[in-house]
Amino acid sequence: MNGDAWGSHSWSVVKGRRVEIEPGQPLIQHHCSRCGRDFVEDPHTGERYAVYVSVFSFQRLPDLITKRWLGELCPGEALTHDIEVRRVLIENR
Repeated sequence: MNGDAWGSHSWSVVKGRRVEIEPGQPLIQHHCSRCGRDFVEDPHTGERYAVYVSVFSFQRLPDLITKRWLGELCPGEALTHDIEVRRVLIENR
């Protein structure tokens, strides 16, 4: 993962917001206010992965998307492909 890629995002107020998807397994949510991408981070392992955030839950995105998003600089705006991925996830719930 490119450290500059992570730092290129504009983390919004939720940066560092602790969430628990499963009891006893805290995660840290990160949301970029420019591109709208969401990630969660395991504070114990440092693993980060891309997620779709709904009102009640986080849904892990495919590993290919996580790898791409973590390796790319922030695009500075929401990309059509990112919006499409979220739309497909919503439709397939």
